[in-house]
Amino acid sequence: MTTDTHTITPTSDPVRSPRRRAGESAQIVVFGTVAWLGYVWLAATIVYAIVLACVVRWGSLDTSLWRPLASGWQQYVVLAAGVTVSTTFLRMLVRNGATRRMLSIAATVTMSAIAAALAIWNMAGFAIEKVVYDANDWPQTLPTDAVIGWNDLPRIALDNALVVAVYYSTGWIIGCCYTRWGALAGTALLLPAVVPAAAMEFLVTPGFAGVNIDVIASWRPHPHPVVTIVAGGALLAASVYVAHRLTRGAPVR
Repeated sequence: MTTDTHTITPTSDPVRSPRRRAGESAQIVVFGTVAWLGYVWLAATIVYAIVLACVVRWGSLDTSLWRPLASGWQQYVVLAAGVTVSTTFLRMLVRNGATRRMLSIAATVTMSAIAAALAIWNMAGFAIEKVVYDANDWPQTLPTDAVIGWNDLPRIALDNALVVAVYYSTGWIIGCCYTRWGALAGTALLLPAVVPAAAMEFLVTPGFAGVNIDVIASWRPHPHPVVTIVAGGALLAASVYVAHRLTRGAPVR
């Protein structure tokens, strides 16, 4: 009796490298977040365009509309997006084979992408508004009574990027606190968790991005861009580090 020996060819996919898996995790978090944030930005842009067109047709202005209608509140939406790192994507990725380290990398990539996108979006919004205001001889002023000039636009982008990024990392920290220690302890830790966002608000130019703090703007000048970059970058790095550490022990619920 003869026995035929057949070579069995593996049909399963080859094991993916850690770098590829990290890249796939980043894509999931980036696109999963922007998928709904994009609609928020689009809606804000459309509402702003309609209001501005109506004012140009029937009225006049002496303050920026873009600031209250578009740029002055979107950091809070980004804060909510940061919370979803641990409340949504942790469960989704870890249960499908990703590590918590990959999740942290994906969240950092998402934070950077959102900060860059909103910095460009806000700078473009202020620039378009300035063209309209200049054409109608309207002053484009902020709630701090500062008048926006063309040379202010890069600073607006810088400040907005830092504020948006640290709000995302703050939301990430808040979500980790609730995930790790539950509702009661998470609520008790809210105050220390929001310290990075509050500190960045005090650091950046008042009125350009984030909450307008008149009492701060009245007694201190705008910080030098180098101070904003160095101090803001250090503050952001510290908040991301804390979020990374908290993610390491976050349970999958």
